[in-house]
Amino acid sequence: EDLEGVSGCVEFLNGLYRGDTPKLPERVAVIGDGNSAFDLARTLRRLGARVDLISWFPADMIPADAEEQRGAREEGVGIIDSLRVAAFNGENGKLVSLTCVRTRPGPPDKNGIPWPVAVEGAGETVIPCARAFVAIGQTGAEGADSLPALSESGAVLPGGENPGAGTPVLFGAGDAVNGPTSVVDAMASGRRAALNLLRCFTGGPVDEPSACRPADRDFAPIDPSTPRAARAEVNELAAGARLGSFAEVSLGFDDALARAEAGRCLQCGVCAQCLQCVEACGPMNAINHADTAREIVENAGVVILADPDEAARVKGDDVIRAYPSRAAGADPYSLMVRGFAAAARAMALLGTDGGRPRGHGLSFSPPDPGLAPHIRIGVFVCRCNDSLGWTGGMDACLNGLAGIGDIAWAGTVTAACVPDGYQQIIRTVREMGLTRVVLASCVCCSLNLVCSSCTDQRSRLKQALFSATGISRSMVEMVNIRGEALRLVKKSPSLAEERFASLIETSLRRARRLKPLPAPARNYNFASAVIGETDAVRTSALTLAESGFEVYYFDTSGGKPFGLPAHRNIHVFTETEVRSVSGTLGDFQVYYMSDGALRTVQAGTVILGKKSSRKVEYKHQAELPGRFVDARTQRAGETGLPFTYPGATPVPGLYIADIPDVSLSDREKGAAAAMLAAAKMPRGPRSNRGFTVVINEALCRGCGRCAQYCPYQAVSFRRNDLGGWVASVDDALCKGCGNCISVCPSNAADSPYRSHYFLEKVIEELLN
Repeated sequence: EDLEGVSGCVEFLNGLYRGDTPKLPERVAVIGDGNSAFDLARTLRRLGARVDLISWFPADMIPADAEEQRGAREEGVGIIDSLRVAAFNGENGKLVSLTCVRTRPGPPDKNGIPWPVAVEGAGETVIPCARAFVAIGQTGAEGADSLPALSESGAVLPGGENPGAGTPVLFGAGDAVNGPTSVVDAMASGRRAALNLLRCFTGGPVDEPSACRPADRDFAPIDPSTPRAARAEVNELAAGARLGSFAEVSLGFDDALARAEAGRCLQCGVCAQCLQCVEACGPMNAINHADTAREIVENAGVVILADPDEAARVKGDDVIRAYPSRAAGADPYSLMVRGFAAAARAMALLGTDGGRPRGHGLSFSPPDPGLAPHIRIGVFVCRCNDSLGWTGGMDACLNGLAGIGDIAWAGTVTAACVPDGYQQIIRTVREMGLTRVVLASCVCCSLNLVCSSCTDQRSRLKQALFSATGISRSMVEMVNIRGEALRLVKKSPSLAEERFASLIETSLRRARRLKPLPAPARNYNFASAVIGETDAVRTSALTLAESGFEVYYFDTSGGKPFGLPAHRNIHVFTETEVRSVSGTLGDFQVYYMSDGALRTVQAGTVILGKKSSRKVEYKHQAELPGRFVDARTQRAGETGLPFTYPGATPVPGLYIADIPDVSLSDREKGAAAAMLAAAKMPRGPRSNRGFTVVINEALCRGCGRCAQYCPYQAVSFRRNDLGGWVASVDDALCKGCGNCISVCPSNAADSPYRSHYFLEKVIEELLN
């Protein structure tokens, strides 16, 4: 190997990488059969040489990757197998030829590798060659004492765990440390190892090694029914275009091939049982790796099937299929109507006459526990299981609060949204006799609603804290300490502590000014008025009647014969002319002409047919002008329309049976309208949500702007003591949108959570 013309593989590739491109003879030889040897052979072909690769393994046992062998053959590399180089022949110190002997596979060694041996009696083969490259592997000169420490499974222990005495720390990465995982994990491991190596030289702290998979836990077994899928072939540059350049051979996947290859993945998202999540969860103990699958039985009278893939497995007389056929419409509104119709059918199958309220009744919520006149404040701060961090300054802030003035208790809760957390809060409130509470967690408010920011944890905490515990929503001031302060702990601890103290101080001030929430009471009529003569209208009336509801059916056909729905719960008004409908949900008045006289019927909900909606006026109050209502649905590009369900109108409790823009049968439309009307009937006392608008009668001018801009018909008018008109807001209908607040010219409309008081104080301070 000392002859001129004999080079090593790594030596040549390093020189080429640094820009050294030596002149090559027409024919060269590469001795070796690994991936490095084939890489070198393909590189030499790109430099214009004719290459012969000599391997001592048979062709079917060459250890290089099959794709490397295929690429070399496509590019014109000659592969000579079962031949071992025995000598380098030279003249005047220069290589002229190679002497080779024939080989065959020998007996396997302890690793099962049949290393080739020379064939006895076979002659020698001489291959003329002026340049040869040796690529048969390299081994360091160090002894066994410098070998890395290995785990029981044979993986390299990461740097810093068991370095040899007097030797540099070895940093392992990728599959050598963690075993087979994903490419992303391997890349992250390599980056972490490189950073640790750099910190060893710079004196920085070294990260703890990542946890390995337990040696006694295997991956989840592959389902034997999983079909086999062949690996997608990568698009490659044509062989003729590769020579003479070092352009990338692999052209990558197109969109279709990428999706097909990704679909072959069997391990995405599968738990590797590293148990790091158990350690991170800490005292919550929310993760149970020993849990097993179990079968749960639920008893039901009716099953609604919305997934067509489950149709073959679920059968029965009480199975209602809510999914569309292939020919039916599948737009969102059609799917909602189909779902409502399925729910209506289930309601009719399960309904009983004796279980529905009739006539009218007063719906009210039990009195709120209220606010005690004396103030004893408790401050509870949720640490959110320290997932975002915690500082000693926050502990110091809380420790300095307890016992100061009206603050009776201050402390932390590991996690307020779990049973141990909220039970600790409830127990402390009772034992300490607290009358005001500041709860700093991820929850923003104590209101009885679920908004777009509410998570399962937030809703669970509010439900557990205010349901049958004696703790009133009006006595709790909540602040989102997680989003405003804890998220800053890692980036800026000082800023996090500053915001923490400021939020606690502000919340204490607000807690001292809390006011009780009102308890609304409304008169409800439990009958439904159905007006019209279409098939959808008749279906609505019959569906409500079969579900146990009382129905007032108004015949508007003008005496024309048609099939009236016959049922004991349906009261039919024949030869009538409905003039108008007034009122709101639970308190509608239907005005109709019968026998030459104007009569009135009260109802809780109203369903109109297509023609009736164009003839019957709706009056919010009898003294106000009437208008016609329709069921318009939101469309792309249209503005000014509040979101309503198909068939619903801007008036709560008033529905259209002949739902427009939906390609379904009249029976499905009528059943869906009946379901919407039934769902609006009160099933329990209405509670104040805390965000509804309140009208200050002393400031109200009775101008009517609030009623004009309210999309939910929640504003009505009544006489005041001076004979004028003042607005009032129905708590059951108000959604707290604030439209009326923004248009009120006298600031008479206001909300506890949209109060103008702060703005007034700011302006007052600025002017002074």
